[in-house]
Amino acid sequence: IFGSLAIILIAILIFWAITEIINNSFYRRNNEVEIISNEKAKENFENNIRTQQVSFENLQLVDTINNIYLIPVSQTSLKLAEFISKKEKSNGELGLLSISGGRSDFYFDNHSFNNALIYDAKDASIQKLFDSRISINRINIEKIAGKSYVLIAATDKDTNKDGILNVEDFKTLYIYSTASKALTEIKSENTDFVEYTLLSEKEQLIINFGLDKNKNGKYEWNEPMIMKGYSIINKKLTEIIAPELINELQYTLDGKK
Repeated sequence: IFGSLAIILIAILIFWAITEIINNSFYRRNNEVEIISNEKAKENFENNIRTQQVSFENLQLVDTINNIYLIPVSQTSLKLAEFISKKEKSNGELGLLSISGGRSDFYFDNHSFNNALIYDAKDASIQKLFDSRISINRINIEKIAGKSYVLIAATDKDTNKDGILNVEDFKTLYIYSTASKALTEIKSENTDFVEYTLLSEKEQLIINFGLDKNKNGKYEWNEPMIMKGYSIINKKLTEIIAPELINELQYTLDGKK
């Protein structure tokens, strides 16, 4: 009897744990506030309407030695749209900010941030990484050859024309160096950034881009991926697989030889 009761209790606890995981995952997904497109934002601003407000949620250590932190800038959706007064437009007065607490241990993924700040704790200075509207969905912190970098995947154009800037649009990879305090854009035409592999000993990234073959503004599962190399030292994006070899592989696949 006691054994049966113990098994039932364990089953109840497992069921409760699974339910909590699913509910938390659902909550996070449905509370993710995506960024409206540039066109919609411009329309709202011209009509003196505000529907989203900036919010600061996390502080992440990037460089231990130099005491440098990253502050992603997220956004909340207002329950009721606010009126933007002429005074706010002319003086840059933005009103109250929505601030909440939280912490991440390593990196942020599949989120929608609208900017990122670099906070230097030594002198309390703040550096804004982007000057224009952008949607960040991934931030990674990497240590390469003893130097600290922040790698950011983000989009600045509503490429699939669904009215939202999010992970479904073409993403560009950016790399920020805490040593040089510079942000570099790594972009390949008509492609969507997918993933990178770090070759730390060579200070090089191997980057996978999804090719938009049908040119509908988004990378789909049945479209090919290409691979390129990026030198962190030279800041150059290069082909790592020769076009001639790609043609040979395609001919073989086609059955031509």
